[in-house]
Amino acid sequence: KEIIKFPCSEDAVSEVVDFVTILGILVLSMGVIAVAGYPVVKSAQETNHIENTMQSFVVLTENINKVVLGRAPSQNVELKMYGGGISVLSSSARTSTINITLIRDEGNVSFEYDLGAIEIRFDTAIIGYENTGAWINYTSGGTVMISKPELVIENHSVYIPVITVSGSSSVGGHGLVRVIAEERWSDLNHTSNVTSIRIMVNSSYTEGWQQRFLNETNSWSVLFPNMLIMGKSFDQPVDVYIQRKLISVRIV
Repeated sequence: KEIIKFPCSEDAVSEVVDFVTILGILVLSMGVIAVAGYPVVKSAQETNHIENTMQSFVVLTENINKVVLGRAPSQNVELKMYGGGISVLSSSARTSTINITLIRDEGNVSFEYDLGAIEIRFDTAIIGYENTGAWINYTSGGTVMISKPELVIENHSVYIPVITVSGSSSVGGHGLVRVIAEERWSDLNHTSNVTSIRIMVNSSYTEGWQQRFLNETNSWSVLFPNMLIMGKSFDQPVDVYIQRKLISVRIV
């Protein structure tokens, strides 16, 4: 019988080996990108979201302060959410307070009030409105002032706002939300012949109040560092006005 011989070639084997090698390189590259690249992209995306939210909180602060300063009975502000959640933390649910001591020859006067906040939480930061100011707390440490509080010293007078927030709204996810703020009641306390003032803010943004605002902005002095008390003395007696307001806030 005649034996039929087929041509022998390793070309097909070579092509298969090349394909498997290239496929392996592609899979490995995609794995490296997924493991190393995705966290970088996510971090950059969150940083961008935080920056946008900070700008929104500047606008939010300006509008709520219109209610605080009596320029409007209510305000309606629209915010864009990038995940996470926004919450109203009322004074009853949040252990944040401000203690104000007025020093004068006739006798010292002390006041302590509950505060409250509006907060948006991200993985790496918390942005909040508190007592006419806006702040950002980084989970890695440190507080930065976004918008200055409305504490004013001029013409031998001192104006100190105290804003108590009521409400318990909370919304999470993506999209647009509305923050509605309304004044419920207001009270003005006037104390004359004040020679110095001591202020202690006890909240998540204490560092921002103490260092970023009182000390750096208005040249207050740290009196008792362990107690986070700031003080300011005056060359001649001043009138102090403490404007206390209850603001109802809801998120829809």
